[in-house]
Amino acid sequence: MKSAKYNLWYLKIIAKIILSRLPINYKTWSKIGLFRHGAMDDYTYAWKVLSLHASFLKGANNWNGLELGPGDGILSALLAPAIESSGLVLIDSGNFAHNDINKYHTQIMQFKNDFPDLPLPNYSSTNDIEELLDMAGGSYHTDGLKSLNKLESDGFDLIFSQAVLEHVRLKDFEETMLECKRLLKPNGIISHVVDYKDHLGGSLNNMRFPSSLWEKNWFASKSGFYTNRLRLSEMIKICKDVGLNVEIKNIKKWDTLPINRESMANEFESLSDDDLLISGAHLIMYNEQ
Repeated sequence: MKSAKYNLWYLKIIAKIILSRLPINYKTWSKIGLFRHGAMDDYTYAWKVLSLHASFLKGANNWNGLELGPGDGILSALLAPAIESSGLVLIDSGNFAHNDINKYHTQIMQFKNDFPDLPLPNYSSTNDIEELLDMAGGSYHTDGLKSLNKLESDGFDLIFSQAVLEHVRLKDFEETMLECKRLLKPNGIISHVVDYKDHLGGSLNNMRFPSSLWEKNWFASKSGFYTNRLRLSEMIKICKDVGLNVEIKNIKKWDTLPINRESMANEFESLSDDDLLISGAHLIMYNEQ
């Protein structure tokens, strides 16, 4: 039994690589619970995430927001007017959000029942996804960095993500942070919650592989388990190098390393235990003044 449990992460990699090559689109996989990109199609989760990150605006009105990696739904954009946002732009690396208009209407109705005093547009008047976004002042773009590149500089009061930064391809990470800096207003705030676990079972099994394999497109692309394996100290250095000030909040740690150091690829041997023990953190960033 112990051996089967130990190999579960390995079997997940094999299964996901094989399944991701089948001629089945993401939305079909997500309906049966595979390759899910978060729970942003559930208003309780979307509202919790949105409220957390918007709280750093300290009650600002008519703020413009940018969310990286909204995943399976556009609810954060539809709920943003309830926190006095003038619009929330959603950027993802693919078209992962479901287009079930009835589900959105149901979720919005449940939100209004729970928060009757918070203002929202009358979304029930339309059955078109794009019109829903227009009514909220939002938009949805699905070409990753290319979509970020097309946005105007100094356009956002808040840029945020929830368990997304760790999925940005290693080769794109610095440019992504440069774009966040470019897009942020002078007094704006960047808020990223980062999950440093392996997304294979909550350990560090992703550190077993050398980058020569892990970063291969056939291995990393579309397989649903890729993380860039940057540790907290490395992320902070990159963000500071591009000109962002960084504050760290709510660090989460393991009590002991979840795998033996001997099991890790040689390239990670210089990482400290303190860095490897961090399983999650909330990063707040500002432009340097």
